Amino acid sequence: MLSAFRRRYYDVLASVYLYNEYQGYTGLERLLAALRQRYPQEAEFIAAVAKHTDDERKHYRMFKHFFESQGRMPLAVDRTCGYIDQFVLLIFGRSLEELDEQQFLENEELFFKLCRLVMMTEFRGMQQVTVLLQSRLIRQNPRLVRIFRMIERDEPSHCFPYQRWLQQRGSHLPGFEEKFTDVWIHYSLMLLKIPILFLNIWMRRLMTFPA
Repeated sequence: MLSAFRRRYYDVLASVYLYNEYQGYTGLERLLAALRQRYPQEAEFIAAVAKHTDDERKHYRMFKHFFESQGRMPLAVDRTCGYIDQFVLLIFGRSLEELDEQQFLENEELFFKLCRLVMMTEFRGMQQVTVLLQSRLIRQNPRLVRIFRMIERDEPSHCFPYQRWLQQRGSHLPGFEEKFTDVWIHYSLMLLKIPILFLNIWMRRLMTFPA
């Protein structure tokens, strides 16, 4: 019974992370393209976002390998468990895929807000990895410990470049709506959505990896 509980917990956690890392790097590819077009002179920040994109892709592949090495597929997690998906939906009123890059290129404040959401998501992710690495359940799984240690090393370079770049433009401080939304997404995931996912033993698994 305990072994089955642990395996389910690892499956749910790794599936949620795999989905978020995939959404992260594919969304960042679009942000990076917009950044290069809107601020081509910002070589240092562009390089930081390019590294962030590469790291998210690397993290996705680590979770993909986690499942491949065990001969099973991840759970078919959708955008309801996607942190940046929910952030974009609640703040901009549309899905991540529906964001209009041209609109953000033409409106500096919207572009700053999008970068601020990425920054806040990464700060939240950094806090969550710290908690997970203190978990007895995680420490019992060396594969996940290695993955989360790698994420822990990478995370600071994902948060602070956005903060510094926005700070130079006087736009790094989240507003009340953004702060409240961040808290709402975090606790709705931790206390509601992920427990429901854990208990839903009929949930299907992916047939193929998204990438």
